Amino acid sequence: MAATQESMKRLRAAGRIVIRSMQIVTWGTYALLSFAGALAVRAVREHGLDRSAMLTAAGAALRTALEHLGATFIKLGQVASTRPDLVPSEIAAELVKLQEDVRPFPFAQVREMIEADFGAPLEHLFSAFERRPLAAASVAQVHRARIAHDGRAVAVKVRRPAIAAAAALDQSIALGLARVLQAIPTLHLLSPVAAVRQFCAAVNRQLDFRIEAANNLRFRENFSREPAVVFPELVERLCSERVLTMELLEGVREGELAAAGLDPRQVAALGIKVFCKMAFIDGFVHADLHPGNIRFLPGNRIALFDLGLTTELNAQDRLLFAQTMYYMANGMGPELARHMYQLCRRRGPIDYAAYEAEITAYLRRFINRALGEIEMTAAIGSFFDILRRYGMRMDGRYTVLNISFVVVEGLGKKLDPALDITAQVRPFLEAALAGAAGTPLAGAVET
Repeated sequence: MAATQESMKRLRAAGRIVIRSMQIVTWGTYALLSFAGALAVRAVREHGLDRSAMLTAAGAALRTALEHLGATFIKLGQVASTRPDLVPSEIAAELVKLQEDVRPFPFAQVREMIEADFGAPLEHLFSAFERRPLAAASVAQVHRARIAHDGRAVAVKVRRPAIAAAAALDQSIALGLARVLQAIPTLHLLSPVAAVRQFCAAVNRQLDFRIEAANNLRFRENFSREPAVVFPELVERLCSERVLTMELLEGVREGELAAAGLDPRQVAALGIKVFCKMAFIDGFVHADLHPGNIRFLPGNRIALFDLGLTTELNAQDRLLFAQTMYYMANGMGPELARHMYQLCRRRGPIDYAAYEAEITAYLRRFINRALGEIEMTAAIGSFFDILRRYGMRMDGRYTVLNISFVVVEGLGKKLDPALDITAQVRPFLEAALAGAAGTPLAGAVET
């Protein structure tokens, strides 16, 4: 009997894999047909095609397929959009558009999960709980509520039902596909198996809210002496793998600063310094920085949310990243070229003189220019394009850091186009290069 039940269990699992694989193949085929159709239309209209147009069309088709395949693939696409070492900038620009706002799941399931995780009726835990979510995304939705015993306003983040099981199924299929791609010689340098494993690990870290809670506590400790940087305080007794309860911070977005009476120049400089402290001093970095995860509070303070995805750097990592940024900030082309040559994995021998010349020319385009004059997304894409053309690949952690820095710079560019990014970063670079134990944010303010 037990053997029969086990066989049936395996058969059902195999059936789910077959059905899901057919869905993936179907939407993959649709994406290919959409790609071909878009290319044909553009070729007729413009009497030819260039590489950028082809990659943009490929990105749009891929984005459509990922949207229809659901939460796990949407998340994989979002993570892939932060990896310009693996994904051309035109495709990444399309993947960034993947929708976060999705249909919320029923309130009855919200109630069921909260009561199951904390062993009490919802009304005993919260004196008020809004049925309609503040926001609904691919992994979770957030509800406004008040704690029963003291009336504190909180935000309750609840994971989508069954998403963990769906993610495990999708990830096993994606890993199988990556193993097939790994066997193609021209794709071997991209290490598709390792890349998919990294993407899946990133998704899984965002599915377990206990990880986000631990990250929250660590960030709060790291910034405990920096009152201008805020992470929402947790209600730890109401946090679990599927539920995260934290203080409700009613901040504003970057476009609302003037109406809120905040100083754009001051918060722009603070945003740069927050990233620098994480990367060069603490070695613990928020790896999912984007405008949706940043709010601005009275007193020109910054609040950071969605802390499930982080990158850790040991002393050697911080030194290597600081050296990279130092060479960039000071326009040291030959030094940056040598540093990246030693830091990256390489497919084989390269024309080093040509490579160094390209890196040097790349830096010359940006040195001593105000932040508002630089299109950072294009700049970082160009840098990784050079590395890809020479068969070089940077460690994924440094790529995540570069993208996080680009996001922070982009925010700074919106708020204060005249911001001197080099002046803001240099104290932290020098501290990291000198092995300093820490640099307070106040000491690095230059506005």
